[in-house]
Amino acid sequence: MEEKKVYEVESLIHVDFRDHVRLRPKMYFEDCFMENNLNALVFGSLCHAIDEYFDENCSEIIINAVGKSLKIKYNTGMSLEKSRDLTRAECIMTKIGACSNEKKHLEVGDEFCRVGMAIINAVSEKCELKTIFSRQEGHFIFEKGKTVSKEIIKTDNSEDFTTISFEISKEIFGDSVFELNDLQLKLNALKERLPNLEIKLNK
Repeated sequence: MEEKKVYEVESLIHVDFRDHVRLRPKMYFEDCFMENNLNALVFGSLCHAIDEYFDENCSEIIINAVGKSLKIKYNTGMSLEKSRDLTRAECIMTKIGACSNEKKHLEVGDEFCRVGMAIINAVSEKCELKTIFSRQEGHFIFEKGKTVSKEIIKTDNSEDFTTISFEISKEIFGDSVFELNDLQLKLNALKERLPNLEIKLNK
């Protein structure tokens, strides 16, 4: 009879969610590994913009996807109001589940937030967030999902916007890159569902 292993409290190791994501990416990014491309990451990055679309705050999204670099720009800001010790923008980018939980429209979280921004941020070697919200400008830099730099200043610019740039990890995704023809087809299907949202893929 095989002897049962006994685990002592001292032998247990706490793993940060970012490390868990990086150790088991196939649990989180099944579509990417099944399709051998990074296209699913684009749709995981649009959930905040789509949430704002339903409040008629967002009408345009511009996507640049080249190799392992993804840049999303849209014409609404990400909130810089404090939620406990972090801004809501930083919560969305670094706290698991916050991307969905911070939604104003929970159905958007259910349908468009399958992975979440923090999970995508965790598999990015570097991520940069720039946003203007209510005459405040926020600039955040993340490395492997952790905040390494943040600055919030007042601005006279009254036009809200958000730009998020991801450098996706080659170590995790190997040779997979964005496949633009397939991505365009899927974006066309999304545009049919959200007719008042202009979505442009730069090629």
